[in-house]
Amino acid sequence: MLTLYAPDGEAAVAGISCWRSTYSTQGEGFALAFWSDPGAVGMADLPSFAVFADNAALGRMVMTRFNQHFTGYKDLGLADAAPQQARFLQQFDGPRLHRVTCAADGLSIEIVWRDVLDAALEHFDNQSGSARFDVVTVICPCRAGTITVNGVPLPGEVRLPEGEKTSSAFLAFSETWIAHE
Repeated sequence: MLTLYAPDGEAAVAGISCWRSTYSTQGEGFALAFWSDPGAVGMADLPSFAVFADNAALGRMVMTRFNQHFTGYKDLGLADAAPQQARFLQQFDGPRLHRVTCAADGLSIEIVWRDVLDAALEHFDNQSGSARFDVVTVICPCRAGTITVNGVPLPGEVRLPEGEKTSSAFLAFSETWIAHE
């Protein structure tokens, strides 16, 4: 996930939740939820939210089962949003850089996470709507990140709360969700 905040304020102006599944009942692929405040980022024609996927069934499942319950993504209508068909490209450069590019009909979104901080193995219970999940993941908070739409970087900054090991930009690897029965 990556959330950008207004440089001189507390308001979030844009966010990305990007998922890469290598194993699920819906198969593998990418799913991406994007939201923005078009006025705050200076792009009036930018949608306030959109969902993209290279596997529509996976995209619907991720948005319905998980993403719609996350802070910043609630009340966007993600459960009812039809994923737009997209192509994804992923690039790694160790702890220095992680890039995902999403290309859909007339829209290109590039997400870059930079300067990975200390990784931590996390195990927690997650309540997503009425469903409970055991989640195990490796979380890597990042010092910096950008969201670029059609070649234009969105204004905003990553937030790192002082004294905490968290960031508004983080990578999650080997993430496993097991439903409580």
